[in-house]
Amino acid sequence: MIKAAIFSFFVLLLGVFPSLSTAQENASTPAPAPTVPASPPVTVSPAAMPEVSSQNSASQKPAVNSASSVVPCRKYCSIPVDGPYLALAFDDGPSATLTLKLLDLLKAKGVKVTFFVIGENAASHPEILARAVAEGHEIGNHTWDHPQLTKLSDVRIQEEVNKTSEVILQATGKKPLLLRPPYGAINARVSHLVVDEDGMKMVLWSVDPMDWKRPGSAVVAQRLIAGAKPGAIMLAHDIHPGTIEAIPTVIDALLAKGYHFVTVSELIAMESQAPQPAVAPTTASGGAPTPVVHKKHRKKSL
Repeated sequence: MIKAAIFSFFVLLLGVFPSLSTAQENASTPAPAPTVPASPPVTVSPAAMPEVSSQNSASQKPAVNSASSVVPCRKYCSIPVDGPYLALAFDDGPSATLTLKLLDLLKAKGVKVTFFVIGENAASHPEILARAVAEGHEIGNHTWDHPQLTKLSDVRIQEEVNKTSEVILQATGKKPLLLRPPYGAINARVSHLVVDEDGMKMVLWSVDPMDWKRPGSAVVAQRLIAGAKPGAIMLAHDIHPGTIEAIPTVIDALLAKGYHFVTVSELIAMESQAPQPAVAPTTASGGAPTPVVHKKHRKKSL
């Protein structure tokens, strides 16, 4: 019995010691560090970037040459006047034949108009400009070769305007005060260059007979007569035969209604100080005319 008990005791000890040995080995072996997943890269959107204020920078100036500038597009489409006065204004000449024919009939009717001339045409026929001014008409600037000014650089805009103004000055002795932008295309940048830097007035129109489409003299006459109102600036082109044929009918009809024809500058000088409703430019179909993509104007005189 005693021997059996001693034997069982030794068996028990042999079962405990391996467990203790394994536990000691495990305790002496350092545990592996826990795995930490990598953080994803952080992306900062432009909207989250802090804004850098330029208020304290004395070198920064307002971008007056930007089309998004707050400078308004100052122009004349019609003039509020106290009386039955309106202006006829012809674009794209002078024409060696048609402008001369128009001057003859205007002289016979005793009517004064404004001519917005293309610089390269004016350079070819300065004598026509000289005659027009001598007979009481006004000459305005319509750029050198009829580009869309809003698509040009500042330098090119100034070249188009200044070169044409110089030709007009040499032909007439008078620097033009008015500019009509081709296609009626303007923005704040063009306004700044023409009005602020060159000191000119920009003139659009309130009546467009769409005569550049050559619908016929009767249609041109009807559209001009129908659109006439006090203070109207009526667009036409002295390079289309149908327009020249329509003008006597237009003049006779409007004179019979009591209208008086004046130049654009004279009309502006009559501007009433009384509040007037805004008059948007209209075409023959009643829509806004700017910018109008006309067929390429005829640079060469007819």
